Amino acid sequence: MSFKNVPIPAAAEAAGMTKLVFSEDFETEMAIDFSGEGKPGYSFYADRPYGGTTLTPEECRIEDSVLYFKPIKCASAIGLGSYSKAGRTGFTMHYGYAEARIRAKQPTGEYNGVPAFWGIGLKDFLGQNWTHCGELDILEIVVPHTDKDKKIYTGTLHNHYRSGERTEQGRYKTVFASSSVVATGYEDKFDFLDDEWHTYAALWEPGHIAWYLDGKLMHSARFAEGEIPQYYYRDDPTPVKRLQEVYPNVEEIVWPGAHTIMNEEEEVIILGCNYNWPMEVDWVRIWNK
Repeated sequence: MSFKNVPIPAAAEAAGMTKLVFSEDFETEMAIDFSGEGKPGYSFYADRPYGGTTLTPEECRIEDSVLYFKPIKCASAIGLGSYSKAGRTGFTMHYGYAEARIRAKQPTGEYNGVPAFWGIGLKDFLGQNWTHCGELDILEIVVPHTDKDKKIYTGTLHNHYRSGERTEQGRYKTVFASSSVVATGYEDKFDFLDDEWHTYAALWEPGHIAWYLDGKLMHSARFAEGEIPQYYYRDDPTPVKRLQEVYPNVEEIVWPGAHTIMNEEEEVIILGCNYNWPMEVDWVRIWNK
């Protein structure tokens, strides 16, 4: 983990988050632990939760201070984590400003995982029992339904909960309860991405999360106990319409107090993608108070 004298992002500084608590520029051998054992002192760990195979140096090649990430057996976005399930060691985030400089070109074939920079609750990551769990997608690059030859940036906040009902295999059924606004695509108004480098970030405070692309505010969410969450597009102070109002056929699940689990959550930071949709990562930084 390399801590350099880097400028504080404007949004982080405005929120009083001026302390760099996590910084990885992929310049040293301590960037990734490939042992599968979870040795302390590394920034990211190649052992994965949910039964995923340990990633290899071929899948996470570092060259000229850039991570070239192309996992062979990475189903979905479960890739390199800032915490090791095997070693019970690493970095978790509770509030802060997380940012990464990433480049991802168009997918080259069928894929089952998109380029992503995101966080998941530590309890879920470790396979522990939970009723509510927060997921913060700082970045997901997806293909829009209107044009399969283009790609767009999205950022989403989820609140997962378990109803107590189990599947035939004995596992809990997980219900995805998000009611989340995304940075682009709302009412099919897309912001398309090119193949160049971009900085993706999210500011996480009590009851508030805001997403940024190259320093520009994209959208935000506010939530509180006993209240229906409100979502805002760009810097418009008027809350956006509920998802069901825009797309009546969408089955939206939301309730007063949704997302407040984020006020209690410790999140593991994850980089993920797919073999047919790889990505490059220049650096990852997290700021806090």
